[in-house]
Amino acid sequence: MAEVNLNKYISKIQKAVEEWLSQENQVLWKAVQQTVDDGLFSQHDIEFQLSVLRENIANGDIREWVNRSELSDRQNAKGQKVLCLHAGNLPLVGFQTALGTILSGADYHGKLSRKDPHLLASFLDEIGKSLPEKKIHYSTDLEKFTNLKADKVIFAGSEESISEVKEKIRELKAAKENAEYIIRTAKFSIAYLEDWNEETKKELIEAMLRYGGKGCRSVAVVVANFGLKKVKEELEKATREFWELNPQHQKPAPDLQYQYAYNAAVEKRQLWLEDFLIQESEELPDTDFTVNWVEGGEEKVRELKTQFGKKVQSVYSAGKKIAGIETEELERAQLPPLWWKPDGVDVVERLIR
Repeated sequence: MAEVNLNKYISKIQKAVEEWLSQENQVLWKAVQQTVDDGLFSQHDIEFQLSVLRENIANGDIREWVNRSELSDRQNAKGQKVLCLHAGNLPLVGFQTALGTILSGADYHGKLSRKDPHLLASFLDEIGKSLPEKKIHYSTDLEKFTNLKADKVIFAGSEESISEVKEKIRELKAAKENAEYIIRTAKFSIAYLEDWNEETKKELIEAMLRYGGKGCRSVAVVVANFGLKKVKEELEKATREFWELNPQHQKPAPDLQYQYAYNAAVEKRQLWLEDFLIQESEELPDTDFTVNWVEGGEEKVRELKTQFGKKVQSVYSAGKKIAGIETEELERAQLPPLWWKPDGVDVVERLIR
């Protein structure tokens, strides 16, 4: 691995990120407006995501990430080509991967999602301006990476789509034959509730409903020491209040109405919110805008986590940690640090190995 002056390099990246996130940055403001005008994401969801990133940077998360990953002058990914195939299900969902790749010292090549092309591009342009010597290349068209022969490929997708993506990359020679693939397949998170109070309710609503429940950090399974019946009315009221401030950007497919009708027919307990459904079920949550509620304790959390396997990103608790499971605080579900680990993998650490 090549030797770099890491301290100087990280300082430049820190400054570039701060300038990009500045309230005075007209380029970012235009990217936000373009995204909203194109109907891709709502203004409040974009602003929420930007506020999380501003808090991360103010907390010193870049330096913390460098320390955690053991990135150093000698241990880095300089000289490597990394191809990132970014998802587009949330505003700036690809930011962490892009930043991590750039921090590692690797040359960044990013296939941006057509669902979120403007926001990430505004960040990459700022990095390109601050580090003109850095190789930064992005496009929404995978064919633009023909003959790239990347050393590593990072992408998020379903297990079913992996072989198709690899085949396309092979066809284009976008990665080397022996390239390492860092694949993310986690789909949702689980929340465990030991008891119920105003604070827990507020945290759960945010974790379930932010971004319409999309993204692997969003809660799609709730395991609680009590049934849905006990909190149904409170949940409905809290959901309506959340939506007044944060209207859901997308509407569900007709499938959701069919699920509601089926549940009603078989007398399954549920909370129907027209654009969202919370139902008592132990099944894998595979319908958008749906949360499955399970009555049970810590043992049930362990059982479901094992059953759902790699589809689970995180397990949250509003109280104590769950024995034998890495547990995060429920209040941080949509407020992760910059160095959180998608699918349990630190992207910087993985790239510099």
